[in-house]
Amino acid sequence: MPIYEYCCESCSTEFEALRPMPANNFEPCPQCGNQAERVPSRLSVNFNKNSSRSAERHSKLPADQQARVEQDRFVQHSKKTGIPYGDLFETHE
Repeated sequence: MPIYEYCCESCSTEFEALRPMPANNFEPCPQCGNQAERVPSRLSVNFNKNSSRSAERHSKLPADQQARVEQDRFVQHSKKTGIPYGDLFETHE
């Protein structure tokens, strides 16, 4: 089911609602209860089987090879920018 965006004209509340495909153009506003009108929203479409260029680039490599390729890419970036390799990442403990 797609997520539709709605805007209430009386209280200006904007909200999203998960509705079946032939959705109504109006939906009750969760703030004031008046009818909110469906507004156009951006469409996001991915025609490729991979979700990103990075996923596409590494989709045929085993995990350990993917890690090495990414590490090499970060090392090259570190050399090019002058940022120490260890400073390119945040450490979460």
